[in-house]
Amino acid sequence: MAETVGTDVAGELARAGAGEQDRILRERAAAVAGLMADGFGRRYPELAAKSGFARWQLAALAAAGAAALAGLAAAPMAVLALLTAIVTAYSLLHVVVTVAGLPRGGRPARAEDVPVPDAELPFYTVLVPAYEEAGVIGGLVRHLAALDYPPDRLEVLVLVERHDPGTARAVLAADPPPFVRLVCLPPGAPQTKPRSVNLGLLLARGELLVVFDAEDRPDPGQLRRVAARFAARGERLACVQAQLLFHNADGNWLTRQFAMEYALRFTLELPGMVRLGMPVPLGGTSNHFRTATLRALGGWDAWNVTEDADLGMRCAALGHRTETIGSVTWEEALGAVRPYVRQRTRWFKGFLLTTVVHTRHPRRTVRRFGVRGLLTLLGIVAGAAVTSFVQPLLAVLTLIGLCGLSWSPAGAGLLLPCVAAQALSALAWTAITFTAARRAGLGAPWHALLAPLSSVLWWWAAWRAVHQLVFSRFTWEKTPHGTGSTF
Repeated sequence: MAETVGTDVAGELARAGAGEQDRILRERAAAVAGLMADGFGRRYPELAAKSGFARWQLAALAAAGAAALAGLAAAPMAVLALLTAIVTAYSLLHVVVTVAGLPRGGRPARAEDVPVPDAELPFYTVLVPAYEEAGVIGGLVRHLAALDYPPDRLEVLVLVERHDPGTARAVLAADPPPFVRLVCLPPGAPQTKPRSVNLGLLLARGELLVVFDAEDRPDPGQLRRVAARFAARGERLACVQAQLLFHNADGNWLTRQFAMEYALRFTLELPGMVRLGMPVPLGGTSNHFRTATLRALGGWDAWNVTEDADLGMRCAALGHRTETIGSVTWEEALGAVRPYVRQRTRWFKGFLLTTVVHTRHPRRTVRRFGVRGLLTLLGIVAGAAVTSFVQPLLAVLTLIGLCGLSWSPAGAGLLLPCVAAQALSALAWTAITFTAARRAGLGAPWHALLAPLSSVLWWWAAWRAVHQLVFSRFTWEKTPHGTGSTF
């Protein structure tokens, strides 16, 4: 019954004009809210985060925990060797995809796409989910007003919560052009970004669609470049991910580390994954879609706190391609420790949840993803959280071994190879981070040497993520913007 009502509401919204859509949002708020939150889960229950763990997954986690405790008690050196192997394999995989993302022979990875004439440009929908963003949303509205795209082929939907009048007032105070529309969301749970953009997808009129965050500043010509990419490629291309870089990279040591991480991820690793034919776990913004394909994919999972990575994996699982493009969207790097850890906690929790979702049925997982897809899912997505979770234990075991405590003569022989592998992993991360920082034009790329300091924050975030995965799986810790704080 709920599925039928949701389908009816979706159809009404798709056929209605802006004024009629606003009336439906007021009069049928509960039905729309239900569709925003659970429409995806009704359509693809086996891929929904809300469905939780499969029984075999819970049993496997319990067995792994018991084995870890037994190993620490009986053979700590074997545990050290295993954890070292995991961390080393994760580092090696990142080196491989980074090298794949480097230009060949000094040339760009692909030629520039042929521009689409104005008369043939597709209608474009821009979604801007904004909650408690009064301090930054006005700047984005003014920036979007200056996009290099025909205004008669563009709509911008700024999606705000009804109980957030400050953000709504800031949008209106920015003197938005006619193609910018303020949309108030029907109240409901969960209060997450993917729930918000699901409403935008229901309202969207564009053939193409992109999501920008409230603090974003995309290149003015980004929509034209992406439209050209979609025009040049076949229907299997579902998504184009733009580069994300930070405008405040020189703010402090943490913003520099964050900026180098993003330079590595978006200018080298993601292009490398595309070149290697691997699925792409999307960034949270500046992902452009064919609207019809996105609707066929079910939109976003409102209960997954990294809906972007999940959607990128789902694109691949259901047979679609993602590519990257060199156009940049400038964002704001967090320069305060506590917000940074909270954001990273959400990312790690979402990565783990995405892995749970896509491995519930192992045989289907193998058929859908193949070897390269599994490398992304298990090696990149799950690996980020898992390696950060185990590294504190790895550090403690290594320190104990170096101090000559608790090792048998047989186990002591493995200590040196483990230490050497860890050192090589750290050196590899420093090298690829330095390379990315130099290629992105970041100042003082030698700050890559300080990357281990920020990785300690990742450890903290990973342990918080595991705790939340058990006790508050769907909690969304919002990232503050425009605060200028340092702690």
